[in-house]
Amino acid sequence: MPNFGHTITFNHLIHHTSGIRDQWSLQWLAGWRSDDLITEKDILDMLARQKSLNFLPGEEYLYSNTGFTLAGIAGKRITGVSLRDYAVSVFFKPLAMTNTHFHSDHSEITPNRTSAYYKDDKGKLKISIPFFDNYGATSLFTTVGDLAKWDENFYTKKIGGDAFFKLMLLTGELNDQTAQNYASGLITGSYHGYKTEGHAGADAGYRTNILRFPDEHFSVIVFANLANINPSLLSNKLADLFLKDKSI
Repeated sequence: MPNFGHTITFNHLIHHTSGIRDQWSLQWLAGWRSDDLITEKDILDMLARQKSLNFLPGEEYLYSNTGFTLAGIAGKRITGVSLRDYAVSVFFKPLAMTNTHFHSDHSEITPNRTSAYYKDDKGKLKISIPFFDNYGATSLFTTVGDLAKWDENFYTKKIGGDAFFKLMLLTGELNDQTAQNYASGLITGSYHGYKTEGHAGADAGYRTNILRFPDEHFSVIVFANLANINPSLLSNKLADLFLKDKSI
C-alpha cells in the first residue's frame, strides 16, 4: 500500500472509515468487465497505484469492500495461513459448518453449488456468477443451515467467548465521536421496536441477508440467486410472520 500520509488502522478497515477507495468501483472505472477473472494480486496492484484517499481516515463512513480484502490479507500474513484455512480451523470446523469455506479458486468444483442469474433487457434469464480468486470482502460459500449454526454461536459463544463478541458488536465512531451503526461486519439497528443485527450481501446474481433479533433469539436468513430479488425486504416480511410489531 502507498503511504497516504495518515495512519490507517484495522478499526478503520472493518468500520469503513479508512477512506481507501472501493476495489469494485475502481475496477469498473478502469474498464474491467463483469466476467473478468479478478485475483488478489490484481486488487493489490490497483491499490498500490492510488495517489490519495477519498477522505482522511476516521472523518467519514463509506462502505469499502477493500477494507475487508486488506484485513484478510493482513490476517494471512500475521497467522501464516490463508484466511480460508484459518476460518475453517478456528470457526467453521468447530461449529460443524461442513458446507462453508472461503472460495479461493474460481475453477474449484463445489458440490451442490447453485448458479446465479439476472434478467436481460428482454426479460431472458442469463447466468451471472462472479469470477474471483480473492476473498475477504466476498467469496464465502455457505448454506442457510450452516449460517444458522453461526448464528447460534452468538448465544453460546462456544467460539470466541464474551470478549470476542463484545468487540465484534462494538460500533465504530468518527473522529468527532459521531456514533455509527456499523460494527465489525454487522449493522446494528431496530425493526418494529426490536433490536437488530445483520448484514446483506450481493455479488453478480447472488443476493443474501441475515437479520438477527438477539433479544428474541430469533433470526431470518435469506439466500437468493436472482439479481432482482431483494432479500432484505423478504427478511422483514418473514420476521413479520413471527414477531408482533412493538412500535405500534
